[in-house]
Amino acid sequence: MPVLMVRYEVAEEDAAEVATAIDKVFAAVRERQPDGVRYAYLRAAHGTEFVALLELAEGVENPLPGIEAARRLQEVVARCAVGPAPVPRPLDVLGDHRLFG
Repeated sequence: MPVLMVRYEVAEEDAAEVATAIDKVFAAVRERQPDGVRYAYLRAAHGTEFVALLELAEGVENPLPGIEAARRLQEVVARCAVGPAPVPRPLDVLGDHRLFG
């Protein structure tokens, strides 16, 4: 099961807007309850660095592109990210304890 990570920083004045957009995505994800998806978004404590983690079960298509709030978050991040818009990076899970399936 692939795990994807997106990591980026934003200017301090943009952090609240990004956090609000993330809240809207998770409200939409909770409403839809997509199967085979593990999704987390983290922020450095009171900081401007954000990290998203997404794990999809084998054969499960990423549902996020089909969620309007997720598409809006991508637009906000592309506009607010310091430097170029971030791209998902695949990660190999070497070990975990109840974090990934």
